[in-house]
Order: sequence, then structure tokens, then C-alpha cells
Amino acid sequence: MELTVVIVITSTLLFFSIPMLRDIPLFSDPNGRTGDIVRLINDLKKRAVEKNLDFSMHIDTGSGFVWITDETMNDEKKREAKQNGKRLSSSITVLDIEYPGMMETSAGEYEIFFKKSGYSDFALIHIIENKKNLTLKIEPFLPNAQLWDRHIHFEDCI
Repeated sequence: MELTVVIVITSTLLFFSIPMLRDIPLFSDPNGRTGDIVRLINDLKKRAVEKNLDFSMHIDTGSGFVWITDETMNDEKKREAKQNGKRLSSSITVLDIEYPGMMETSAGEYEIFFKKSGYSDFALIHIIENKKNLTLKIEPFLPNAQLWDRHIHFEDCI
């Protein structure tokens, strides 16, 4: 009898508290702009395999533009894709993109490749969103990008 009462009380508490737990943003708003970038990366990985095309995601840290190209585009189409790119939200600043084995550069334009064979570049995208340091970790053979609540570097990944 007492066990039944304890189970009922615990179940009632969980019933009311679980919807509240979903609303706690651990790193950032999943519906926010960083979430949009994560979804874009995950979509490009899937789309490259489904359409059997190599895709590139271009990020210009200076202007905050992101645009997509694929291997079938000629130079004119690539310029058009860049002009039609989307500007990141004003709450997001992409600081840089880190690749393994490459020296840190001050380049303003970065390119991440998504291959039709199912892999991508290994890259760390360092972001500041609403004064929070975040890193998007793109791994070559994993289907989804990972969001970290701090800036990480490749030394941290080994």
C-alpha cells in the first residue's frame, strides 16, 4: 500500500515536471540560429549521399554570409549562389573554422566539403551566440554535427 502511494506521488511529480525540463536550453535555443546551422550541416551530409553530389558550405566570417554550392555549378552559378547567400543572425558571430593539421589563418572565407561518398571535412566552427562561446564539431563519418558549450580545439578532441 505504501509503495503504491509513493509510486503515485512520484509519477504525478514527473508528469508535471517533464514538460518544464524540455524548455531548459542547455547550450542555446534549439530553435535559434545556431540550431539552424546545425540542421543545415546535417541536411548537407544527407543530401550529398541522396543526390550523389559533392556539396560545399561557404562561410564568410567578415560579412556573416553562408551559401551552398555543388560540383555541378560553373563559376557563374557559384557567384550567383554567393550573392543569394543567407546572412547569419546578428546574435551570431562566426570567429573562425579550424581544420586538423592546418595552421590558424585569418581568412575570412571558409569552405567545408560534404562528399557524395558519405563523409565530410573534419572541422570545428567557433561561434559566439548571445555572448556564449559555442563550437560546432563536424566529424567526417558521423551523420550529425555536435554542439559544444565552449570553444574546443583539435587538441581537446584527441
